[in-house]
Amino acid sequence: MTLRVGMIGLGKMGILHAAQLKTIPEAEIVAAGDIEKRLEQYSKNINPDIPFFSDLKKMMDSVPMDAVYICTPAFTHFELSQMCTDYKVHQFIEKPLAETFDSARKITGLERPEGNILSIGYSFAFHPVYQKVKELLDLKLLGRIFRVSSSTYISVVLEKQSGWLYQKDKSGGGIVINSASHLIHLLWWYFGDVQQVFTKARSLYTEVEDCAFVTFEFKNGVQGFMDASWSIPGFRLQEINFVIEGQNGKMEVSNDMVKMFLNKPSSGFDRGYTTLHKIDLGDSADFFLGSEEFNIEDKHFVECCLSREKPRVSGEDGLEVQRIIEAIYRSAETNTVVDVEKEI
Repeated sequence: MTLRVGMIGLGKMGILHAAQLKTIPEAEIVAAGDIEKRLEQYSKNINPDIPFFSDLKKMMDSVPMDAVYICTPAFTHFELSQMCTDYKVHQFIEKPLAETFDSARKITGLERPEGNILSIGYSFAFHPVYQKVKELLDLKLLGRIFRVSSSTYISVVLEKQSGWLYQKDKSGGGIVINSASHLIHLLWWYFGDVQQVFTKARSLYTEVEDCAFVTFEFKNGVQGFMDASWSIPGFRLQEINFVIEGQNGKMEVSNDMVKMFLNKPSSGFDRGYTTLHKIDLGDSADFFLGSEEFNIEDKHFVECCLSREKPRVSGEDGLEVQRIIEAIYRSAETNTVVDVEKEI
């Protein structure tokens, strides 16, 4: 069985996902759409057999499809998701789920047919290293977790910028809702719901926040913090780091490896240091573009659509991340500790 896929949005992420889907035998791109009509020739240069539409409703009316990738600016996600829901197609929405928590809640509140898939593009959940961290934490080899320190850096904004990405009403914000939302998703995936946050943020070159420092109090008692910046030199690609401290040792995590120290043996690991390099973890990617997690993520989405199984990153997961992001912004605006459940 082949999944017929429509692409909405032919920016960087739309093109990246389209390239991945071309390598997946069970998927076929049957249409491409973007309100920028000038992209039609670009689309035809890539594949003249795929029809291009600047009228997205016309695309949905004209071409039978099973699933749609929504890779457009965050402020367009609700309207597009509502349209796609009306056509009863599976949806992959590139992160973040929406520009605000209210919009995200509207998306997840849309009435979908039973078995209809909604997945959000938090791709680091498919990265071999961060996936391995989840497996190790589930083994509880560190015992009770006390504290987690984390950071995410990428060199994107090193001078004055303009465009929709730097307009809060369209993007939702800056580093926090964009690049750092990957890290926030991992923190939530690893440690569960957040009780409180406190935030300090600063704008350096744009109208949104370019760097932020956030402290977290998780409901399970874990304390954490996140340092995030897209205005720091030296990081061509996004880099995420963790130090996780527990009763039985600690775990240091980067894009390339996991390094653990255990006070006593646990779950098949010896006392002392163990280092697991990314290259030795293996992955199921068949195609490398940008990073291997995108191929794994897209194969997973296709498989979930065909089998009607719940995706690893669901719409509900995306909503919980958006809830935390909303609390982070409220804390930054009010300079107070924000209770996530009470305030959002």
